Amino acid sequence: MDIERISGKQLFVCSCLYTVGSAIIYIPHTVIITAKHDAWISSFLAVAVGLLLTCLYISIQKLYPELTLIQMLEATFGKWVGKVVGLITVVGFFYLIAIMALRDLGDLIVIQVMPDTPQLVIHFFFLIVVAYSVKHGLEVIARTAEILFPFSIGLYVFVAALLPLKTDLAHLLPVGANGWKPIVGGMIPNLGFPFFEVFIFTLILTFVHPKQTLAKPFLGGVFLGGIMVAVATLNSLLVLGVEFSSSKLYAPYMLGAEINIGDVIQRLEVVIGAIWFISIYIKICLIVLLVAMGIKEIFNLKDYRLLSLPLCLLLLPLSITIMPNIGYWNTIFDVWPFYGFIFAILLPLTILFIGLIKGRNKVEQKGV
Repeated sequence: MDIERISGKQLFVCSCLYTVGSAIIYIPHTVIITAKHDAWISSFLAVAVGLLLTCLYISIQKLYPELTLIQMLEATFGKWVGKVVGLITVVGFFYLIAIMALRDLGDLIVIQVMPDTPQLVIHFFFLIVVAYSVKHGLEVIARTAEILFPFSIGLYVFVAALLPLKTDLAHLLPVGANGWKPIVGGMIPNLGFPFFEVFIFTLILTFVHPKQTLAKPFLGGVFLGGIMVAVATLNSLLVLGVEFSSSKLYAPYMLGAEINIGDVIQRLEVVIGAIWFISIYIKICLIVLLVAMGIKEIFNLKDYRLLSLPLCLLLLPLSITIMPNIGYWNTIFDVWPFYGFIFAILLPLTILFIGLIKGRNKVEQKGV
């Protein structure tokens, strides 16, 4: 089987849409609850910290340029311990992200669009498309993202250009009235969703060619996706205000209802929903694909494509049992940043630290 390759441009598109994911709908509400009028500051600060994390992931990739994450873990901890840590990371972190993203999709569609449709039905038909996409491999998903990206960005710019007609700068006041504590508190869940999740790209960076084009598109994609989420938070404040945004889980989705130009251009929730649907589709496809690739490496399987349908079908019961109802999001938003810290910060720092020590020891031994 030929080794798959994606270009720097495709990495940019995939990382941007992945970062936008479900965060563009869910995160503004959560950040505004904590940071109130200063939620927009929290979101933009989260982008800055998220870029630092992206630099960390690029650093470990440069340390092991030809290795995937699983191979890095084996090089760091030894073969068997590395496989165990890799399995825990792939199943306990990456696959869990897919479960939450799928639940995001089902909850919003059932609550806002199709309230009489069973959520499992929505999940099932969506996952059939995902399984079909994953079976065709990384290159096909990357090209699909490349095709859908202009539509997503175009729709985003279209809505963003119309929203200033409804904004009220008074909703941002007073700035910093409660100090830095709520600002930092609002930044933490925004780091957990989506920037900690970007760590999964350490499974894909080795397939980017040429390697010299890796850093800029990866940073650029995460930056643009993060800015889109931050602007969604800012617009939720400017248009809907603190009280309404903090009481409605889907505040950014409801921004479309505020647009009304001459009773002709109105009810644009579907446009915002289309942006979100494109990004979450690419996100879940990438997660299932990379989880399949990770499991293939851990167990030395011949082809990861055979895992696409089983992994998708397994998401069906897990999305319902792990998160029985939407109320579980309150607990997840509280716990996830600290849980994700173990995998998205502590683990890559350990890989980098041990890798640098081993590299230095090799240099010293050659010097002797």
